[in-house]
Amino acid sequence: MKTLLVGINAKYIHTNLAIRDIAAYCRYEDISVYEATINDNFDDILEDIMSYNADLIGFSCYLWNIEDVLYIAENIKKIKSETVIVLGGPEVSYETEELLKRVPHVDYVILSEGEKRFCELLQAFNGKMPIESIDGLAYRINDNILVNIPKEYVDLNDIPFPYIDEDLEHKLVYYETSRGCPFKCAFCISSLETHVRTADLEKVKNDLLKFTQMGVKVVKLVDRSFNCNLDRALDLLDIIRQFPGNTVFHCEINPELVNDRFIKALSGIEKQLQFEVGIQSTNPETLKEISRTPNVKRAIEGIKLLKTTGIKLHVDLIAGLPHESFERFGYSFDEVYNLHPAEIQLGFLKLLKGTSLRKYAHKYGIVYRTRPPYEILYNNDISYQELCILKGIAHLVDKYYNTGRFRYSMTYLNTKFERPFALFMSLYNYCKERNLFRTRHSLKNQYDILYSFAENIGIDTDAFKDIIKFDFMLTSGKAALPECIEPIETREFLKKAKEYAYNKKWLETNLFQAMGLSNHKLSQQLSYGLFRHDVPNSTNKKTKGIVFLQKDGENYYAEFDI
Repeated sequence: MKTLLVGINAKYIHTNLAIRDIAAYCRYEDISVYEATINDNFDDILEDIMSYNADLIGFSCYLWNIEDVLYIAENIKKIKSETVIVLGGPEVSYETEELLKRVPHVDYVILSEGEKRFCELLQAFNGKMPIESIDGLAYRINDNILVNIPKEYVDLNDIPFPYIDEDLEHKLVYYETSRGCPFKCAFCISSLETHVRTADLEKVKNDLLKFTQMGVKVVKLVDRSFNCNLDRALDLLDIIRQFPGNTVFHCEINPELVNDRFIKALSGIEKQLQFEVGIQSTNPETLKEISRTPNVKRAIEGIKLLKTTGIKLHVDLIAGLPHESFERFGYSFDEVYNLHPAEIQLGFLKLLKGTSLRKYAHKYGIVYRTRPPYEILYNNDISYQELCILKGIAHLVDKYYNTGRFRYSMTYLNTKFERPFALFMSLYNYCKERNLFRTRHSLKNQYDILYSFAENIGIDTDAFKDIIKFDFMLTSGKAALPECIEPIETREFLKKAKEYAYNKKWLETNLFQAMGLSNHKLSQQLSYGLFRHDVPNSTNKKTKGIVFLQKDGENYYAEFDI
């Protein structure tokens, strides 16, 4: 039976682990894999899929692609009605009977884990086993819809390495060393599978080593809490420690479980790791209501410990949770902002199928969109209008904090406000009043907007110009300056700056990262700025020059006296 597995990803850089796992598990079957994105042309996707002339087409279904998948499946049936359509994935594993009643062009739905069940379905089509014996399968018999409840789990050791003969150098690769989650967060679909299953460490080691050999830049481990089992987490860190190359492993970390043993195990591999830390809220009442530990102090101390390692931290907040008003969310924002992680993800509550928050939404007055991703509109504690404001603030956080391009400018502005949330509220109001949210802005325009905002609130713009200039030159190299910055570099200054920059002894002492670069590379990667203030250290008056270097994705600088 000619079979095609389809993954419609959110972005081109993403890879679909589910369809690869199934194809690897069912390696003796005639299976092809096809990927596209939700941004691709629909007609192109449909034409590509039909070109396989498959008898059975399986789709991997998530929040971001379910509507596209259903539309594609409908048109496949119109073109070739005998094609068998099978859906699987988290978006169709719950409320499945309702889906089959509503969508006649879907023939089968696989609930929960798909590898073994999909293989058994293919065997059933080949007459090797009865359909009704497959657990975790939903289907129709005449006008009746039958849903066989999932009973068994897949042994992760039985899933072969899923990425074969692929160029993954510029892709974000997903991998799992475990499934299930011991925690019961009310908003999370992972809370529905509390039984944690793990792959043998030797298999994990061999698989991860292959990624490093393939030149993969980032491997995202989708284990629901990397450190839920401390001993295993330490074993995994020891495995990562053995790998050569520059592959970075992105892991989800529970901050409440971070301790000195875990921190000690990170020593020496800081550049090989990125951590995503889900704190969600710092309101104990909210955390208790969503089945998270209300020990906020412990979670914050865990993040502070992680900060000491220098590992890139991405910290998550969720707006719209029960018992957290707009005002109270502002304090959660402040506490996370003051930890100064590399990135802050200000997300919004989504009422996922199967979760307890969706089941008991009425208890909290939660009203949410009926279409994926089922995002909250309002609840008893926060209004629609307030959530719209937070949407704007989330946009500003992405642009002015998470990019890292405005680090010193935002740090300076923050000193002019009582709290970080007040700064972002003020910036939000400034942008909203000028209708700036509805327009795309170039990078240079973003600097101009921030300068105009500072000017509007009465900041000393003479000093702030130098801060903005420093931020821009540090992260943008030789690009032309924004309009808010007037170039003051003379030929005489540039000549003196180059005398320093091309002096090996000076470089060795002040900017050793540039050592070994040819004169041609130095001319490409160095830029020079003249400043009237002692930035970024302070806003005190001081005339000085700064040499900026961009190398291997990192930014460096060194000062010299005028």
